[in-house]
Amino acid sequence: MSVFYDHLVGLDELHNELADVGLPFKDHYDLLNQADSILHNEVLNVILIILPVDYHEQFLKGFNERPQDHQHLVYLRQFDPGIDTKIQETARKTKEKIKEDLKKVKKK
Repeated sequence: MSVFYDHLVGLDELHNELADVGLPFKDHYDLLNQADSILHNEVLNVILIILPVDYHEQFLKGFNERPQDHQHLVYLRQFDPGIDTKIQETARKTKEKIKEDLKKVKKK
């Protein structure tokens, strides 16, 4: 599923890391989907932290109805003009943790 913040997160480097592990096709994409889910949860956490509680329900409803709508980012920038950077930084840190876990798997 495409979401409005995809361009800030990117999964290419994780895809490449998984390719280096040499897993079967199904396992590779299962793990990539799990990584995507982890990233999604971390990004939503950042969003809900910057967004006042009174706006959570409205945002989540709109996000569920139109996950790919880039207007969500425009909306969030009203509350924090640096939200793009916060999403990118959260994604970077999360991907680093995932890559560290993959390195442990490679060593086994």
